[in-house]
Amino acid sequence: MSIQRSQIETALSTKLPQEIISALLDEYQHIKQQFFLRKFQPAELNAARFSECVLRLIEFLDTGNYTPFGKQLNTQNIINRVSNNTGLPEGIRFFIPQITRVLLDIRNKRNVAHVGGEVSPNYSDSLLVSHSTDWILVELIRNYHANSIDEARKIVESINETKIPVIAEIGSFVRVQNTKLKADQKTLLILYYKQPDKVSDADLIRWIKYSNASRYRTEILKLLDDEALIHYENGSCTLLPKGVIYVEKNISPELIV
Repeated sequence: MSIQRSQIETALSTKLPQEIISALLDEYQHIKQQFFLRKFQPAELNAARFSECVLRLIEFLDTGNYTPFGKQLNTQNIINRVSNNTGLPEGIRFFIPQITRVLLDIRNKRNVAHVGGEVSPNYSDSLLVSHSTDWILVELIRNYHANSIDEARKIVESINETKIPVIAEIGSFVRVQNTKLKADQKTLLILYYKQPDKVSDADLIRWIKYSNASRYRTEILKLLDDEALIHYENGSCTLLPKGVIYVEKNISPELIV
């Protein structure tokens, strides 16, 4: 997202419990990262954790208290009870609780949580999860922001901007769609996308379309290895934890169109 997490956290934490908001945003970020990496099953599982955070918010808005983390939620009771609270906005009373019910059911009934289910996790399920969590977050900001109207509008518009993954995979070819990134940044992004797999330097040269293979190996890969962002050995590259942190802090996984 082009809006930083700290802005969203600030927008919500004045009127809502900071503990829940922090946990909710942790899960939201993880859903987005896993979706970007095409790890659809973890994305769906974390949607259930996201939903449990949202239900605690709903419970707090309805009763003034919420079930402590680590204690079992009475999910359906929260959903049923809040629907009768006419003092809350309809999005909070009806839409968000029902969406969280759907997200929880995806975990329980779409072969995400259990082996041997009828339907395997797939792209369409995770697409539903990704957009549903976006919508819930927007609705919370719209109703409970502590910012000016203009700041709240910018946050909502940022979440709702049309985005595409910065990485596209065509057959066996990986393409970085942000052409403004430098070769070292493209390298790190591809390795982030491919982790935990090793990637050959030959594939990186081909995918980045670097014209001088020798220079790429000595000036790009060796430098990244020297800085402990990647491990480069015997023609293979692996992203190191330091490289993961760099990518997540400095390179957006999405393009705004």
